[in-house]
Amino acid sequence: MAIEYTNLGFITLEGFVRRDDVTNRTLKLCFICCGQYGGRQGDEEARLGHSVFVINTSESDLLDLKAIAKNSDRIIKLEGYGGAAKDIERGQAAIYDNSEAIVNVLQHEDVIDADHVFVVGGMGGGTGNAAIPMICSNLAKIRKPFNGKPSFGAIITVPASWEKRGIKKNALWGLGHLDQLVKNEDIGAIVLIDNDKLYNLTQGVHSNTTETPLNWMDYGNSSLAALLDEITMLTSLPSSKAFDLDEWRDVFSSPGWVSIGKSYITNSNEIDRSDKIFRDAFANSPTASDYDYELDTVNGFMAVIHPKNEIITDSSFKVLEEQFGDFIESAEKPHSGMIANHIWGKITSKNKLISEDKKAIVYTAAVSINLPDRVRRMLVEIEQEEEKLEKKRIERSDKKSLDLSSFTKQEDKVVKEKSSLGNQFDLFGSKTEEKEKNNNTFDLKLNFPPRK
Repeated sequence: MAIEYTNLGFITLEGFVRRDDVTNRTLKLCFICCGQYGGRQGDEEARLGHSVFVINTSESDLLDLKAIAKNSDRIIKLEGYGGAAKDIERGQAAIYDNSEAIVNVLQHEDVIDADHVFVVGGMGGGTGNAAIPMICSNLAKIRKPFNGKPSFGAIITVPASWEKRGIKKNALWGLGHLDQLVKNEDIGAIVLIDNDKLYNLTQGVHSNTTETPLNWMDYGNSSLAALLDEITMLTSLPSSKAFDLDEWRDVFSSPGWVSIGKSYITNSNEIDRSDKIFRDAFANSPTASDYDYELDTVNGFMAVIHPKNEIITDSSFKVLEEQFGDFIESAEKPHSGMIANHIWGKITSKNKLISEDKKAIVYTAAVSINLPDRVRRMLVEIEQEEEKLEKKRIERSDKKSLDLSSFTKQEDKVVKEKSSLGNQFDLFGSKTEEKEKNNNTFDLKLNFPPRK
């Protein structure tokens, strides 16, 4: 599907994506987007012509989508629920109760035939948090691996430091399951958006399309969509030192937590500044960037695109390669590419090319085996808070309960002796129904054909 440049919304793209040779992308992505955040991110990906499915319990969230056609087969409302109320168990129940609709998505030809699939959602809520590990566990049954590695990953958000304790507890649950998938090598790279970093990064940011201050969430959604799409476009550009489709797939199929970014070079002399180029690329990205790149990185890439009047020469490119290798020292086989190009500027939703000074762009990615520092600290803190609360509950467990039985009628007391309080207020009679659940594998009992 081609990009409709007049439908970009807040998205701003580098000018090289308008080249004729990238109109038909060689790399096909598919996004399965769950919950409120997933839907919003999916809406931005749909603006860029990607295949997108949106799954949600909330009708109002689905009605808020702008780029995905209403009532299309790409929008899946989980029936029987008016939202998940940030309750993971309710989100799981919604997935199980609508498993047939989820199966239809996972068996769709766009999901099966895509080069790579991203499952998208927030770690703080109920629908997305519950759906991501469940869907990823089942994707492994139908997705053909790439070179022995999972050909799918995830895009997730992590709660900021100011968000409520219950939201962080949800994240602790979701990240725990995703981390287990990473350790078992049952999922590829997970793009992690740290809301703390994103909020601080976007203060004072204005839109190139409306010249108005951008909401930090809108900025994060649009900038991530643009960054990921530009990196994808690089694989379609001709070059003797190309960053090709299989190199892209090798990086994003590596189990771990991936940070992506870009940085600008206006003069080749800037390459002498140690690893500043790569640190700036990750620091200014919407993705989390406080990883231990030197010791925890297992895979990555660096790709440079520049105008025809060369800013980057063969010799300066070799210096960049060496610097990047030192920056992610623990990665054994990082990839690199250099692409010359003559179209520059930025594309906005007005379909205008904003001219800019000539510069080179360095795109980077690094897959780490451990979570970023801020998120790790948050998870430790929420565990400690839960332990303190539990200790207080135990200490105060001898508190006497208030006996209100004297306020009830005598006949009510007689009924209570024969039945539970729950039965007293059960309008439909006592009914017990056992439901089989497997929270470790999230197996929906889907009868998929074996992977080839």
